[in-house]
Amino acid sequence: EWVKQGAPFPKTQQAAAPGLGELATPAGINRARAEHWAFQPIQRPPLPTIQNRSWGEHEIDRFVAARLEAHDLSPSPPADRRTLLRRAAFDLVGLPPTMEEVAAFENDQSENAFAKVIDRLLASPAYGERWGRHWLDVARYADSKGYVFTEERKYPYSYTYRDYVIRAFNEDLPFNQFIIEQLAADQLPLGDNKRALAAMGFLTVGRRFGNNQMDIIDDRIDVVSRGLLGLSAGCARCHDHKYDPIPTDDYYSLSGIFASSVEPGELPQIGEPVANEAYQQYERELARLNGEIDKYITEQLVALIDELRTHSPDILPFVVDKDAKGVPDTVKLAVASDEARREIVNRWRAYLAEKGTAPHPVFGPWHELQKLPSEGFGPAAQALIDNLHVEPDAQPRTNPHVKAALSAAAPQSMRDVAVAYGKLLVEIKNQWTKLLMETPAGTAAPGGLADPAAEELRQVLYAEKNPTAVTREEFRRFVNRAVRDKLTEKNRAVATFQANSPAAPPRAMVMYDAPQPTQPHVLIRGNPGRPGKQVPRRFFQVVSGVDSPGFQKGSGRLELAQAIASPSNPLTARVIVNRVWMHHFGKGLVGTPSDFGFRGSPPSHPELLDYLASVFIEEGWSIKKLHRRILLSKTWQQASADRPEARKIDPENQWLWRMNRQRLEYEPMRDALLFVAGRLDMTSGGKAVDLFSKPFTTRRAVYGFIDRQDLPGTFRVFDFASPDVSTPMRPQTTVPQQALFGMNSAFAVEQARALAARPEVAAATATQEKIRRLYQLTFGREPEPAELAVGTQFLETPQSHERLLPSVWQYGYGEFDLVANQVREFTPFPYFQDGVWRGGPQLPDPNLGWLLLNAQGGHPGSHSKLTVIRRWRAKRAGVVKVVATLSHASEMGDGIRGHIVSSRRGQLGEWTAQHGQVETNLEQVEVEEGDLLDFVVDCRANESYDGFGWAPTIELVAQDGSATLRYEAAVDFRGPQPLPQKLSVLEQYAQALLLTNEFVFVD
Repeated sequence: EWVKQGAPFPKTQQAAAPGLGELATPAGINRARAEHWAFQPIQRPPLPTIQNRSWGEHEIDRFVAARLEAHDLSPSPPADRRTLLRRAAFDLVGLPPTMEEVAAFENDQSENAFAKVIDRLLASPAYGERWGRHWLDVARYADSKGYVFTEERKYPYSYTYRDYVIRAFNEDLPFNQFIIEQLAADQLPLGDNKRALAAMGFLTVGRRFGNNQMDIIDDRIDVVSRGLLGLSAGCARCHDHKYDPIPTDDYYSLSGIFASSVEPGELPQIGEPVANEAYQQYERELARLNGEIDKYITEQLVALIDELRTHSPDILPFVVDKDAKGVPDTVKLAVASDEARREIVNRWRAYLAEKGTAPHPVFGPWHELQKLPSEGFGPAAQALIDNLHVEPDAQPRTNPHVKAALSAAAPQSMRDVAVAYGKLLVEIKNQWTKLLMETPAGTAAPGGLADPAAEELRQVLYAEKNPTAVTREEFRRFVNRAVRDKLTEKNRAVATFQANSPAAPPRAMVMYDAPQPTQPHVLIRGNPGRPGKQVPRRFFQVVSGVDSPGFQKGSGRLELAQAIASPSNPLTARVIVNRVWMHHFGKGLVGTPSDFGFRGSPPSHPELLDYLASVFIEEGWSIKKLHRRILLSKTWQQASADRPEARKIDPENQWLWRMNRQRLEYEPMRDALLFVAGRLDMTSGGKAVDLFSKPFTTRRAVYGFIDRQDLPGTFRVFDFASPDVSTPMRPQTTVPQQALFGMNSAFAVEQARALAARPEVAAATATQEKIRRLYQLTFGREPEPAELAVGTQFLETPQSHERLLPSVWQYGYGEFDLVANQVREFTPFPYFQDGVWRGGPQLPDPNLGWLLLNAQGGHPGSHSKLTVIRRWRAKRAGVVKVVATLSHASEMGDGIRGHIVSSRRGQLGEWTAQHGQVETNLEQVEVEEGDLLDFVVDCRANESYDGFGWAPTIELVAQDGSATLRYEAAVDFRGPQPLPQKLSVLEQYAQALLLTNEFVFVD
């Protein structure tokens, strides 16, 4: 019908957006503030009148019932108690209830039985782990930086932010305070307890973009705007936002706030370390590593300064050259960077300018000579030099060494003057160095040169403020790439040690205000090279008002945090209330949880959203009270069963006539597998653990290491939140790999084995009792009669024993009969090391000599009874095609001989390769299941220089035409592989239960 109407754009009750040209103008901003629902002040609406009296006790139910009745819908009946408990347990703590907890709830007939369940779950430490993970999605949490060139990629202390978030949810920290601490904990009066500083990881655990500062700031603007306010500000980096009232001015106002904040070189320690031997050893090793860095910087700094002094004759000529922008590459400097080459010239120029403001005994002649015209410079300079006075009481006085050096140089240009000065300074430097070296050890170092005139010159290079001085703070930009890389390597060693050491004390990833705040400018088209008008550091004008005053306190981060957390802000409470609702119902009242602008979805129940937001603020911004309010509603307690008549009216369940069935995310699914297997480790906090390497950790998934540059495939299969951007709502896909994980992953199989081996199951002797115990542990219920019958039949039916075939490829050696063209025997290689199958740890092996096989080829033995054999076994009948090249790379030796031999047909081909290569392809070779193709290589007359390459590719077209299988010797090459341990029938049954929808979905 809609198509017949011409597919008109759906009309909504949402206020029409101003025209694209006026959105970011003061008029557009003011109109948005006046008309768009999300920018209206939050006011508690009156409760609606409804007909369904049974739904009139709870405020949420009245708002929902009003919408249902308006659309001729009725609510669903309540879910049974076991379903309610399972729903609440996964919603609040991310773990299934036990059979005992189900029974206790079902037997509790008190009016507040479910309220007690909710309170118990909210009081569990597991609650913070479940809801902390939801917030970590918003905060784009990860334990690594992404691509950062040669730096250590891991964040050593990201875990302190994760633990802070979990603790904040468990302690029910008011959400407004939660926001303020995440943006500006460094500016709060924390007293002795500094653990809230870890909150600032919200800003600092993001991606590092190869250390591009503009992109880092953009990421922080995004996580604040979308993560906290439901506004997408990123578009305004290059132009006024096309669809929301966010001008470019606002983007760069926020950019100025974060550009005025810096991360310290040493992060503050939070909490006292455990003073044990492990910590003391950590301190010693850290001190050693830092000592190496300090020593290296000192050595290179000394070398750099010495280089800048020694090359004074090479540097000073470019100081007088007005066109020179630095010391060119023709001057060989071993340590200095390109920036140092520019800076040293500028420093000398500034130094000389300062010394020219009054007569100076050293550089007075320089300035006088500089005034001479270039034409006729030589005679005029000589006259000026001859007229210099060196007497102590002369006015102006000239340093005698300077006059002597200039006289000897007879300069014909200012360049010659500069060279003369440079040589003189180097001569004085060498005198000083010689004096220091001749000073006896244990005696006081000399205070200067004995000759006052020489000391006067020494001060040019050695005074506290001299043109060659470089501080430790300036060191990194003054040294060249090789030195920086070495320093980066040493710093990375420290960061790696801190990241991996269990004894490292926790530190907070903080930011502090810069000493001098940045005065931000709009960057035209986002280009740092095209700064435009200056803007104040302030909040979004659509929230604070057009032309609102800028922030005044430091960077403005604290004022920004307070503005976001203000009860008068119309966005913050609505955004978080909507997200909490979304996690309980599978869909928010606003379908776009991080876009409350004009392109976002309008709320399905606007009055309910405002009611919840206003009550949320009134009740102290308590997330736990919000949970309680939602879960005690009849709306949340409805059954999830489908009702065709209601689905016809509301197929998307927009009006909440039933509960939505939800699939578990990866973390609660993984945790539930461990939980029912009796293996879940409930230890809280600490450094991240590897979830995917054997032996598999039994910690909760929230503590798993998240590598944003190399996110594990399992995360992606199960729609894990991207750690590169703030993710308010995970996508939901259904793909075969999700089922294959439960069937084939070593982790899932391990939990199935553990479940079948639990003492409760092992203690049962009767088959049906084992089934009951498995159902109780897995689902928290008794099996139905039909389930009991199916399980009994499966467990008591004799199992056929499959023959475990060896791998498709085998690697060995044996005798090849050159007359019969057959392999007489085949012996697998006994030893594998460094990607090579061979006879033993030594090469040559005492028995097999140089006989070996690797992925690409190998080396034969010394005669036909020691040939090397790569064996392929057909797993099914069909037709085989072989594509391969036999190569002999050496220019010496008599080459090698290759044979392809079928176990059923004998030799299929023979080739010789000597100092080159030969194609060894075969077409249309019929094979039966279990047939062998041996790729045999012998040495011909002798084995010298007989290394070869031969890595065939085999394509098998199945006899029934059902598939084409491809086997590549180089790609498939493996070392010794353990035979798979087959699951027992009880373990298979346990695994089947863990694969059911009942286990991975929540009704």
